[in-house]
Amino acid sequence: MKKYLAVLTLLAGYAGLWTLSAQTAWQAPPEADALQNPLAGDEASVKKGEKIYRSLCAACHGATGKGDVPSMQSLNPKPTDLTSEAVQKQSDGAIFWKISEGRGMMASYKNMLTEEERWSLVNYIRSLGDKSSGAVKDKAQSAGEKEKKKKQNTNTSKAARRQEKASASYVDAFPFTVLINAKTTHIMHPKGFGLNIQHRFGTTKFDEGFVTNFMGLDLAANMRFAFEIPYNDRLMFEIGRTRYGKFYDMGFKYLILRQTADDRIPVSVAIYENVAVTTEKPPVYSENATFANGTLFEYKFYHRLSYDNELIMSRRFGDRFSAQLTFQLVWRNLMPYSAKPRFKNYVFALPLALRYRIGFSQAVSLEIMPNNQPKNFPVSMAYEVASSGNHVFQITVTNSDRFLAQNLYTVPTFHYDKDGFILGFNLIRYF
Repeated sequence: MKKYLAVLTLLAGYAGLWTLSAQTAWQAPPEADALQNPLAGDEASVKKGEKIYRSLCAACHGATGKGDVPSMQSLNPKPTDLTSEAVQKQSDGAIFWKISEGRGMMASYKNMLTEEERWSLVNYIRSLGDKSSGAVKDKAQSAGEKEKKKKQNTNTSKAARRQEKASASYVDAFPFTVLINAKTTHIMHPKGFGLNIQHRFGTTKFDEGFVTNFMGLDLAANMRFAFEIPYNDRLMFEIGRTRYGKFYDMGFKYLILRQTADDRIPVSVAIYENVAVTTEKPPVYSENATFANGTLFEYKFYHRLSYDNELIMSRRFGDRFSAQLTFQLVWRNLMPYSAKPRFKNYVFALPLALRYRIGFSQAVSLEIMPNNQPKNFPVSMAYEVASSGNHVFQITVTNSDRFLAQNLYTVPTFHYDKDGFILGFNLIRYF
């Protein structure tokens, strides 16, 4: 009971800090003002920004940018009026920085939109101010802002310039910490926490059962939910619970290298470590049961433990395509020796993960996970129905209903052509 209270207290503390940060004035750092808009005055970029705005921003800020959507008025803080003087007097760099970083319910689009798309969005927000005031402004920027930028450019320190370069140079291959089942190199924003829900329905195929069992939704399902807690922009922790096996797991991820836009660092590299404990009842065995080496079997607590160790390397190619390769070692302290097929305690796997963005809020993903286990070859596909910087909803098609690597690699997978497939979904939300 004390453990549950401790977890609830920790989550309540994070929620309190998030609420407090949402109530404070949102100021971009001084170095953000030094960022130069490379698309200032580009009418084509305004039209491109309008498409992005209507796809990702209008739901909260409204069609005209006034933040007056009735269903969003209960948010704290309420969506900002983008046509207001308070927004329009900010530098392009400050608006760009806020779009990139996000805060609270305002999503971070740094990993979802390219720099060009974010600058186009800045230009469209500028056009909203023009329409609201009815004034004819310079296509690049207002005279006051030009003068402000001139002074800022003169006084910007070397440290600020280094910060400017650093803030614009990093590239994330994936916008979320998990693709389908595979962990990615992404580390979520340090000011908040994440909730990850994975759900897999029963096995189905294209026969009469597809209708009678409603595509497997009427059958027994597996689910995992996990809380993700970042420490900083390179280190995060997670704690999760899975239905099948009644696994509780804890892990951490550390980002070693981060891909840069100039390819000075061509890939992102992270390590991931996880330990899980099953809380199922001990297996039933006879008094004469033995280990594989012939010694008398006795069930101990450490037999409940299993481990996942990963070295993850990812790269984003252009604006739409990302790829990732993982070197993975999984160990389970206890595996049935007499079961067929006979699975090993250790697993060497080489998962490949691919993602292709087909729109501002849609993408398709594929995972292929070859390993050294018999009759086990997980292959998963997903379609991101709706995603933003703060959340994603995926419809998944897989040949396994397991999530944790310790469980995913130690049970047989299905053959799509013979056994059928499993529908499911993933829901990731950052707060």
